[in-house]
Amino acid sequence: MSHFTSRLLPAGCLLLGSSLCWSASARADTALAVELSYDDALDSPADGIGLDVLFGPRFDLAVLTLGTEIGGGIHDFSGLGDVAVYRAVVGGRLGLGAVVRPSVYTHFGVGYMRYDALGGRESRTGLAGDVGLAVDFTVLPLLNLGVHYSYNVVVASDSEPAFDWTQLGAHAVFVF
Repeated sequence: MSHFTSRLLPAGCLLLGSSLCWSASARADTALAVELSYDDALDSPADGIGLDVLFGPRFDLAVLTLGTEIGGGIHDFSGLGDVAVYRAVVGGRLGLGAVVRPSVYTHFGVGYMRYDALGGRESRTGLAGDVGLAVDFTVLPLLNLGVHYSYNVVVASDSEPAFDWTQLGAHAVFVF
């Protein structure tokens, strides 16, 4: 396969796939999601709760939904280290279905951590990200309720390891 063909083939597949998903009923909405979660740190005996708010356009193409999101969150862990994580992220979500919509999502951005260390209260800032799965249920055309599960991380600094946790929670999505 020539170099030109190897670059043209993926673009053609993307164009064909998007044309198959396009329908006359396609529309663009704005979604505001509020997520409440139980957070469990993976490498330390700490758990807590988290709150995330995400906002952005969502494109409904028949049964396929594509959303871009910008948002932030607060995650408070009790236990060893008394960790608090604040993050600002951007990302996207891809869902399949109308009334019941399973989806995958990922976000990346910046995270700020405060925690107890031997020398007192310390903090650090680093890259943050998540990857997760969700299932939404359309209660009303303007309201979706759902559950989600994700893996989250604030990456390591030169002197500290990465802090990672899982989230299991519920969310409400308001569609405008």
